[in-house]
Order: sequence, then structure tokens, then C-alpha cells
Amino acid sequence: MAEKLLPKALRIRCKCSSDHTDTKDSFSAKQALIYLKAHLWYSTQDVVNALRLFLDAGSDLAGSLTYRYDLVDLTRQVLSKLANQVYLDAISAFQDKDVNALSSQSRKFQQLIKDIDKLLAADDNFLLGPWLESAKKLALNPSELRLYEWNARTQVTMWFYTTKSNQSKLHDYANKFWSGLLEAYYLPRASTYFSHLLRSLKENKSFKMDDWRQEWIAYSNKWQAGTETYPVKARGDALAISKALVEKYFG
Repeated sequence: MAEKLLPKALRIRCKCSSDHTDTKDSFSAKQALIYLKAHLWYSTQDVVNALRLFLDAGSDLAGSLTYRYDLVDLTRQVLSKLANQVYLDAISAFQDKDVNALSSQSRKFQQLIKDIDKLLAADDNFLLGPWLESAKKLALNPSELRLYEWNARTQVTMWFYTTKSNQSKLHDYANKFWSGLLEAYYLPRASTYFSHLLRSLKENKSFKMDDWRQEWIAYSNKWQAGTETYPVKARGDALAISKALVEKYFG
């Protein structure tokens, strides 16, 4: 089963057929990959239509904190479902050995992460910064400060008990759609994944799952041990950003 690139709403899983001869940590374009789309309780187009109606009310409700929260959350949901399809299109391109299409879809997927991060940054409720700062405020000395920040970073990402090439079974268990987390953590993970896919096509070799795992697990460990700070206050106009993203992706 392939790893997830993003939080729950963007997760796509795949299983490889059991009759191939490659190792369990690789797959090739010739293998029969069965992609399991996340079950949806609603029509994606219905949600896009609902978002348009929600945006129409913006001129009257933009000053409401609850309206802006729901607007960001609904726009995030719409874009995450679009990312699901973009991911599947990228994998189809990989199976077809279409380097140009794979490159195009991978760029679109990564741009969606950046755009969702920008959207989330416009509301105080969707920021990574407050989570990390609240953990650090509990510390009574420098040693505790480093431990508490590491714990806070680890809880929303990989958790613990990882090896060089095997992630914790709890990885992404407490994942969050937070600005800062998407661009600093999930974007590099997705970028690494697509880079390995493209390299395998260009070199006409199997995708080495274990190689990718080792690279992103190493990055995850580095990020968890980091001390860089993230904004604790929202920035940007949620209504304007949402309108621009709907126009950009849905016309």
C-alpha cells in the first residue's frame, strides 16, 4: 500500500497486484495497480456548487467570524477533493509512461498544496503556529522547551517508533489541515514522491518505494527536530482568496 501524501481528505491508497515479481518496495508501470478512491458521502460537484452559493453571501457576511471559518473550511474541502483527482491522473500518466503528463499533474498537485496553505493562513483557526507556541509555553527550562516542541511536531506528523525505511503505524494519525504544516511538511513529501516517480519513468526503472520512504522519513525526522517558527495570526482576506481559487480551478 502506497503512503499518503497529504492529510486525510487528500489521501489516496493503492494496492499492487500479487502476481508481479518485483520486491514489495517497488512497483512498475506494467503492474496492475488498483487505486482505492476515498469514499465520498456526497457529490463533489454539489460541494462546488454549494461553495459558489456560499461565496455569493460574502458581501453580507464577510464580517462574521463563523462565516469566514466555514468559508475557509468549505473551500479547503473542495480543493482537497480536486487534489484527489489530480493525484489519480498523475498515477494514470505514470502507468501510461507519459512523462509530460505526469510532470504536469505533479506540478498541479503541488500548486494545490501551496494554494490550500495560503487559504488556511487567512483564518486563525487553521494555523500551525499557535499549536507549537502553546506547547513551548508549558516549558520551565530550555530542555523542556525542546522536548515539548518536538512532541507537538511529532504528534501531528510521523509520531514515533520509525526506522530508516518504515514509518510509524500511527503516522498521520493526528494530521491537521493547518497553514505552515502543508507547505513545510506535506509539500516536500509530495515533491519527493513525484520526483521519484518521474525519475523511474525517465530511467525506465521500477519505482523504488523503499528509497522514497527513506528520503521522506529522514525529512520528517529533521522537521520534527526543527525550531523554525510559524505565524500565530492570520494574514490575507479569506473571501478574496477563496474567490480567486474557485475562479482559478473551476472557472
